[in-house]
Amino acid sequence: MPYFLHGDVNLFYTTQGTGPPVLLLHGWACSSHDWSYQIPFLLSLNFRVIALDQRGHGRSSAPPTTDSYAPREFADDVVALLKYLQTGPVILIGHSMGTVIASVLAVEYPDAVKALVLVHPIYSGVPETLPIMGEAMRADPQRAPELAADFFAKVMYTARTPEWLKTWQLRRVLGVDPVSLVGSIDGLVKVFGSMMGRSEEAKAFMRRRKGPRLAICTMEAAPGWEREIGVEDGMDQVCTLNEGTFSHMVESEKFNKILGDWMRARNLIQR
Repeated sequence: MPYFLHGDVNLFYTTQGTGPPVLLLHGWACSSHDWSYQIPFLLSLNFRVIALDQRGHGRSSAPPTTDSYAPREFADDVVALLKYLQTGPVILIGHSMGTVIASVLAVEYPDAVKALVLVHPIYSGVPETLPIMGEAMRADPQRAPELAADFFAKVMYTARTPEWLKTWQLRRVLGVDPVSLVGSIDGLVKVFGSMMGRSEEAKAFMRRRKGPRLAICTMEAAPGWEREIGVEDGMDQVCTLNEGTFSHMVESEKFNKILGDWMRARNLIQR
């Protein structure tokens, strides 16, 4: 069965392929299904592809308290899963909230991370709408899925986002556990200004990330911030896609080409 019990959390994951390991971390209110355009591509490059539904998301179980969803809690799940699967260091690909978790892993568990791919990185600064939405969710937790769906509809998409993709994601958001939605937002808001965000403390933390790094940015401030916290020539790359939060799906062929070219240039693909 593709489940792993870590403490009191039952984590759903899939693993395919037999090559060097790649771990995929989805974003807030999402699931590992969001990597459906990347999994076949990575398998074609002879990677072992591990896709995880993070706690409170997808098919994984949801702890009943909001303090169970801090980025370090998510990171601890990942480390436990990698030990269970005996993968050794992985190429870590994170999307949105997953870029925060991936960055925590790269700093605090450097031996577990071979390279970082950060898709729609959000750690350049907490959006003003995030704490406001979190406050509204805490005031009426049962409305959290509805508020999250409204946030998706207003913020996450562009004119080119297919209607089927919006329909699928918005229906999925409405089914996410309300405690998970509130706890994850609270956890993100709390780390901005210390580990993430624009403080000097955050800069120092993020500069401790090691290994090759690919940042595929979709927000205006993200590329500049990525360069401010350090880009090593020949190792790191910062680029931009223009189709919103889910550019890796809307522009999947372009995204996959950027990813594959970067991996080849860093000799990460097994020949």
